[in-house]
Amino acid sequence: MPRVSMRDVLIEAGQKVLHERGYAATAVQDIAAVAGVPKGSFFNHFGTKEAFAALALERYVGAGVDGLVHLMDNDSLPILQRITMLIDAVSDRVKATGGREGCMVGNLSIEVAGASEPLRVQLSDAFSRWCAPLAGALERAQARGEIALTVESATMANFIQNGLQGALLRAKVDRTSAPIEQFKVILLDLLSRRQAEAKRTSAQRP
Repeated sequence: MPRVSMRDVLIEAGQKVLHERGYAATAVQDIAAVAGVPKGSFFNHFGTKEAFAALALERYVGAGVDGLVHLMDNDSLPILQRITMLIDAVSDRVKATGGREGCMVGNLSIEVAGASEPLRVQLSDAFSRWCAPLAGALERAQARGEIALTVESATMANFIQNGLQGALLRAKVDRTSAPIEQFKVILLDLLSRRQAEAKRTSAQRP
């Protein structure tokens, strides 16, 4: 069994602290304490808290991208079912944490986008990477006549991502998954109408 490196231990432990407390409230000493290592080990591996945050953020985003690709590339499932599964997974996470965590990307976007240009660029890229699998799935569904969009698939993917982020923020404030559920109802109603329109259009073709 491969030995876990001290660097990986620090990133895993620190990512959880960063997610729960935010950037400003997370001290290097906190990360070291949770990881169970001397404070000096942190600086040996990362140098600065900003450099550490970039690595922790990449790990968080990468896991999200992997999950989205796995779900959205499964064209054997209807597109509305995949979108429902995505939103339900977010809702389940909110319920499991009592709504206290929110999304780490969203949290950091509010907190550091105006203070750290490198992290701002990385956060912007994170949203783009998360939207790409969804945009691809929407585009393929439209090509199959499964859904009818009046905007580009990338625009709809961004709309869904933006709506989820707003709902997550409200869920964090209200400590309830209700905003996620409300967003799902409205989004699925909108997309279902487009789906019905696509079926009518397909049926009218000679």
